[in-house]
Amino acid sequence: MTAVTIEPFGFFTVDALRAGWWLSWRLFVRVVVVFAASAAIGLLLIPGPVGGFIMALGFCAGGIWSLLLVPKLTSQWAHERYGQPLENGLKVWWGITWRSLVVSLVAAVILAVPNVVALSLKSAYSDALMGSIAGLMISLLNLANLVVSILATGWAMSRVTAEQLSGLDLTLPTVPQATVTSPRVLEPRAVQAPAALRTAPAAQAELSPPPVTSADGKRQCPKCGLYETERGSVIGWYCKVCGWREARR
Repeated sequence: MTAVTIEPFGFFTVDALRAGWWLSWRLFVRVVVVFAASAAIGLLLIPGPVGGFIMALGFCAGGIWSLLLVPKLTSQWAHERYGQPLENGLKVWWGITWRSLVVSLVAAVILAVPNVVALSLKSAYSDALMGSIAGLMISLLNLANLVVSILATGWAMSRVTAEQLSGLDLTLPTVPQATVTSPRVLEPRAVQAPAALRTAPAAQAELSPPPVTSADGKRQCPKCGLYETERGSVIGWYCKVCGWREARR
């Protein structure tokens, strides 16, 4: 077992982006269903003051539900990543919320000047190339603001998780390393030649070069190169591995 060290993510890191996206899209797909149903009831099914009131109630319910989902989903993320859920949902929600608001406020102040410049150029040159460039600039600034919000959410999640789990003795099972053994060298084994080869007719015999003998007097097989040969009283020299047989003249 190995002790787990929990440290918060850096702000501009891939881990913060992944954590923020993990929470953001799960929160969005749940709340957007409530908002869409409220809008459908208020605008299509029951138009008028009653429908508007029902739509407002649905939006309020969706907003409250999103506040309740933030600590729940964050606890689920901590359990999947560190094997330990978070406690005190109100503290988890507040820790993520105030950090995200501070980062969003700083980002809004930094991006305010280029945003105002882009809006002014778009209004002044709405039908010119400069207006199109200003519109593209506004879109890029909005995208940058969204990315910063996701990074802030993931960073805040890691900070809250580290504050709550850093004092706990968390252990995760380690994967045992496989023992590497040296490969075995397989020695060639003597294989008994099939009966069909041992009793093949003399017309299928092959002519062999001058024989090469080993130290124990066995001939080298000219076909497979092994010394697994024997001399029969009737058929002469033959190989027990590949079935080679000495041509009889």
